Amino acid sequence: MNILSSKPIGGNIFRKPELNWGILGTARIAEKAVIPALLSMKHMPVIAVASRNLTRAQEFAAPFEIPRAYGSYEELLSDSSVQAVYIPLPNSEHAPWAIKAMQAGKHVLVEKPFALTADEAQLMVSAALENSVVLMEGFMYRYSERFERIHEIVRSGTIGKIRLVQAAFTFTLSNPDDIRLAPELGGGALYDLGCYCINIQRLLVGREPNKVQAICQMSKSDVDLQTVATLDFGDQVYGQFMVSFNADASQFLRIVGSAGTIHIEYPFNPHGEDTSAWLNVTGKESKRINFRSENSYKRIVEHFYNVAVSKDVPKFPLSDAINNMVVIDALFQSAVDNGRLVNIK
Repeated sequence: MNILSSKPIGGNIFRKPELNWGILGTARIAEKAVIPALLSMKHMPVIAVASRNLTRAQEFAAPFEIPRAYGSYEELLSDSSVQAVYIPLPNSEHAPWAIKAMQAGKHVLVEKPFALTADEAQLMVSAALENSVVLMEGFMYRYSERFERIHEIVRSGTIGKIRLVQAAFTFTLSNPDDIRLAPELGGGALYDLGCYCINIQRLLVGREPNKVQAICQMSKSDVDLQTVATLDFGDQVYGQFMVSFNADASQFLRIVGSAGTIHIEYPFNPHGEDTSAWLNVTGKESKRINFRSENSYKRIVEHFYNVAVSKDVPKFPLSDAINNMVVIDALFQSAVDNGRLVNIK
């Protein structure tokens, strides 16, 4: 492991080298989750934040005592002391600014969804390889002990062969000016919430779907308010999900196997609360599995650090990000064609 020694105090103590972060944008997710996760760790200082408005950047930086505020994204990317960049910009800005950041030699953690299309995702991955930097998608849920435990149960064969994975991720979006309702910014429930459902189903099944189908309820601004989708993984394995901006807040994941089922509450974002799962295996008593609250944002930024600085192998290859976008592309194609079954392979 690549570590730098500091002066021992009462023994042999080592200090990790710092990875200096810059934040591209002033989104709520950065303010409430990612910056606090970074600042909780001594070796990942946040040294700069950028906005298209200098005053906004300064006001955002002040509570965190971030030393540098920039009035443009380009200025931050020109700061040679910034080594890694977190990008929580609108979905339409993920690919262009991630590529610019990587061309400037920065490691990049980009919010989900990775991009708007699989083609954009491929360009991002190419930029990471060409510039020898780390690029990672901000799916924090899959770094949780909760997900790791559920994945372990599925892989162990405890519930037999997977037959169906069902998920829902919904809430009511009441602000008509929310950027998630703006088509030019990559709005819509499929991008914002469906990316989670697709990702977790692909990871649990362990392969890519062969065919997909989707029906969308569109908003007046022409983004999907509600999407219902089916993924056909072949060999009698299916995924189903609903995502919505026009329904009551709900999250669940249900895995049906040939010998049992698992039902997980709040699989994606439990908001810092304790959660539970229920395991039912044929011929056995139902079992409740409890999970203590945890900060998945801390876990993803720590893993990012270990990949960027200690050269650990990423838990999830960049091909996963591209393949998630392949499915999203196909689901949009299906929805445009009135729910036509679209072949991926």
